[in-house]
Order: sequence, then C-alpha cells, then structure tokens
Amino acid sequence: MKQYIVRPVTTGFFSGTLNEIKLEAFLNEHAAQGWKFVKSIHETKKILGIFAREAHFVIFERDV
Repeated sequence: MKQYIVRPVTTGFFSGTLNEIKLEAFLNEHAAQGWKFVKSIHETKKILGIFAREAHFVIFERDV
C-alpha cells in the first residue's frame, strides 16, 4: 500500500522566487524521511491584476 502527501511550494507576491538550492533542500528533506517524488502540479494566479503568484504542488509517495 502507498501513502501520499502533497506539499505546496509558492513563489511570487512577497514569497520570493523559486530557488534551485531551496528546492533541492526541500526534496532531500522529504527523501530523508522515506518519501519519493512522484509529480509536481503548477498553478499561476493573478493577484490584484498586477502580481502573479505561482504554486507548485509537489506530490510524494512511500510504501506503508
């Protein structure tokens, strides 16, 4: 049986940009807990018609 978790990684509108070093640390942190990266879903939203905020929903799985 598999267990799944979904973790958001957001960028833009005061949260900064997506940084490969931070993303690598994020993935390694979850890998150290036994999670395996499965997929990422990307979403972009406009805020106040000016700013863009991006969210990456990162999906991990592991055997139970």
